[in-house]
Amino acid sequence: MFDLIIRGARVVDPLNKINAVLDIAAEDGKIAKIAQEITDPSKKEINAHGKVVVPGIIDMHSHMRTVLGHKHAQRMIALAGVCTTLDMAGPLEDILSSIPESGSGVNIAILDAAREGQTLTSSRPSQLEQEAFIEKTLESGGIGIKLLGGHFPMDIDISESFISLANKNKSWVAWHAGSTKHGSNIEGMREAVTAAGKDKFLHIAHINSYCRSQISNETDEALEAIELLRSHPNIFAESYLSPLNGTRLIVKDDIPLSKVTSTCLKKGGYNNNYSGMKQAIIDGYAGVLVDDGTIGKLLSGSEGAAYWESQNTMCTGSFAVNPAISRFLLATAKRSDGSFVVDSLSTDGGCYPRNVIVENGLLLVKFGALSLTEFAIKSSLNGARALGLPSKGHLSVGADADISILDIDKEKAFATVVDGKVIMLDGQLIGTGTTIICDERGVETLKRRNIKHTVKESFAMAQITNRFIP
Repeated sequence: MFDLIIRGARVVDPLNKINAVLDIAAEDGKIAKIAQEITDPSKKEINAHGKVVVPGIIDMHSHMRTVLGHKHAQRMIALAGVCTTLDMAGPLEDILSSIPESGSGVNIAILDAAREGQTLTSSRPSQLEQEAFIEKTLESGGIGIKLLGGHFPMDIDISESFISLANKNKSWVAWHAGSTKHGSNIEGMREAVTAAGKDKFLHIAHINSYCRSQISNETDEALEAIELLRSHPNIFAESYLSPLNGTRLIVKDDIPLSKVTSTCLKKGGYNNNYSGMKQAIIDGYAGVLVDDGTIGKLLSGSEGAAYWESQNTMCTGSFAVNPAISRFLLATAKRSDGSFVVDSLSTDGGCYPRNVIVENGLLLVKFGALSLTEFAIKSSLNGARALGLPSKGHLSVGADADISILDIDKEKAFATVVDGKVIMLDGQLIGTGTTIICDERGVETLKRRNIKHTVKESFAMAQITNRFIP
């Protein structure tokens, strides 16, 4: 008897070149059978007639933190059809310790943030301190580190050193581009590309964030970003489909703490100070992240401003600053061999309410900009290959039974299945717990802490450069 059968869905699996109406059975956490009709009995069935099944969605940029976000991030991605995510800042310990309360059944790989006053003693740490931070992160269950250049910039030589040391240690390294010299814009992206050169791995975060017409117009910036990536196959990239960004709304000494927030205020024509931030919230240009008891929502207007002030500005929030044209171009651009220039769709979401890989991704499918097969490549397969997860990103017999069931008509996730277990069905959350994705260096720590985990392959550049070609 199978544990689960999903009946009658259109199954889209790029790796196995499947695009047909089929049944899928799962047993012991694995795909057990795929056929036109499965007559075997099962413990649970999902009627998915009229729906689309894709390999479990992998969001390659999210935030599962509770220290600066809230405890519902895992719920929010499960509701959005996401099975696996790459958390891009941690805090690592915060996520690990919050699993009993916050787990919703998803898989999480974690990058811890390199930040003065939290994980580093200064903005110019020595190489010994940098290497110690990388090693501690890996041994604690993370898969690498994140440079927060856009929010908390460091000198370029420090970021370059982190990239080199991460590559030496076979650690994932991501960078929200920006430094003390250049901001979170196309100039910052140029700088990050130059820092990685042609031979070092680097994940440049949310490419659309550098294409907001801060230096030139958004179309030219997006086209330049595409060409930079085409000429540097050693760089992994993702972009998100929401108009909303995410940032801290904290104001200290009458100046926003985050450089990104300052840039957003200036872009909207607001003063870069307390009164400017308050007015942006009142006008609806900025939204304040609040906890409604189940998920996180954005609050603006006078109510949002009052909440922001009641928290002494210690809030996170969003600005609608991502132009549609750059989001579209970055989501669809291809290399000459047919592979995608920007490897994955992402959200930079989780605790932020912009988990729209399914909603906006399916709109691109309806528009004709992506096929369902291409959507599955960008939303699942490419992320699995890059992270070194050979049992994810496809629906082969024996692969992990991570499955996203999508309602095309409603442009919503209908069900989320992880490890053969239904964690979300028709808007109802069912899952608990969390599986942490680590490399071999974090296994002992996670075992000792009794945290469920899966071990990724050791990082190799080929995981990035050998891109999937449809």
